[in-house]
Formats: sequence, C-alpha cells, structure tokens
Amino acid sequence: MKEYLVSTNAKEAIQASYTIRDADKIEHRIVYNWPLAAFEELATNCILHKRYESPNYIGIYVYSDRIAFVNHNRPMPPVTIEAMNSQSSFDNRKYLNPELKDMFFALNLIESYGSGIRRAKEALKSNRSPKMEFLPNNDYDDYTMAVIYINEEFAEISKDEKKIIESDKKPIKADKKPIKADKKPIKMERKSLILNYIAQNGSISNREAKKILNLAESTVKRLLKEMVDEGLLRSEGERKSRRYTGRD
Repeated sequence: MKEYLVSTNAKEAIQASYTIRDADKIEHRIVYNWPLAAFEELATNCILHKRYESPNYIGIYVYSDRIAFVNHNRPMPPVTIEAMNSQSSFDNRKYLNPELKDMFFALNLIESYGSGIRRAKEALKSNRSPKMEFLPNNDYDDYTMAVIYINEEFAEISKDEKKIIESDKKPIKADKKPIKADKKPIKMERKSLILNYIAQNGSISNREAKKILNLAESTVKRLLKEMVDEGLLRSEGERKSRRYTGRD
C-alpha cells in the first residue's frame, strides 16, 4: 500500500536528493528534499483518519517548497491540532475507521497505533528538515492539514544548480588557460552533479557525464580524470567502455 501511494509521477518530486561531501569529513551524506518515510506516514494518516461519510476528498498537494496533506475533518478528541504540533505520540488516540486501522496493522503498514506522527517527525529530523506544522490554528475550521517543508540545504543547492545549468547551456570549449579562482565554485558544483548521479545510478560514463553537464567532451574527460586523481572516483574499463564509480 505505501509503495502505491508514491508510485505516481509525484514520486520523483518527493524523492530528489543530493550527495554531500563535507570538506572536513571523509564519508558523504545524502540530503533529500523531503524524506520518503514522512510522506508515507502522513499519506497513511490521511487514509486512516478521513471521515468517509463525507464527500470531501483527501488532498495531497506537492509545491516547490512544501507538501500539504489535507483531510476535511478535525482529529478525534482527545487529540487536538495543538497537541499534534507539540507531541509525537498519542497512546489513547481514537480512530474514525478502526477496521482500516486493524487491517493496516495486520498488513504491517503501520508499526504501532498512534505512532505515525512520531515516525514522520523523526524522519524529518534525521534529514535536517524544518519541523512539520499542523493547521488550522483556530477552533472553527473543519479540516486538518499537515505541512512538511523542503530541506533548506537541498533548496539552496537546487537553486545554485539551476543557475549553473542555465549558464552552461552552450558547450564550453576545451580550457586552454589555467582555471581562475572565481571558476572553482562552478567546478565544485559540476563534481557534485557527477557524485549525485553515481549515488543514484552506481556509476557514470563519459557520455552520461557530458549529457548532465552539457559540456564539451574534452572538458568532461579532464574533469573526470581530475576527480580520479583527487580520490573522489575510481576508473574502470578502457576507452569507450570506461565507467567511473565512487570511492567507498
């Protein structure tokens, strides 16, 4: 069930990632725009806590900077919107649809009763994402909305990457002069794109690197060789069959 919830075109939008290598650390880390576990838990909560006698729909809205999960009913007492913002678990939570709850539990789609919000909050914290927010902040609107916000580091990298891609629309001729200091940030971003591609696909070829960077072939080969010399990549194969993998 949870895999089905994210098997639409929205899956790529909620599972984009960057591989980060901090200058003072050997190992890398991966930062997601939104952690998949948080999306799964909140989508499951929408199904469990919908008032099905109402014709209103469950709404999941994916924006560039946030995802909103909407049910057109309030949580059942004693749970309140305020408590959902301040607490992580609800031992005495009541369910509008106990049959669905028991079925989801039997199918191992929920680990324990009343723990979905806790797992969503933990997933966001582990991804260094902003805290989720439950709305409305009043006592009269009859809906419940959970909002998770994009990881700020991911958003910043994505913004910088977009600028680089826009500036590199035309192929760059082979460099004849030493790279100046002001070009170093661009080179670092290109290396980050290559490392991110390898993290998602296992390896990269000269042709694939040329495609994602939109650079001249000679420039791409020189960049990949430099990354091998720096210990960031490992080269396997010869000539056209050569591929590059990350260092363990």
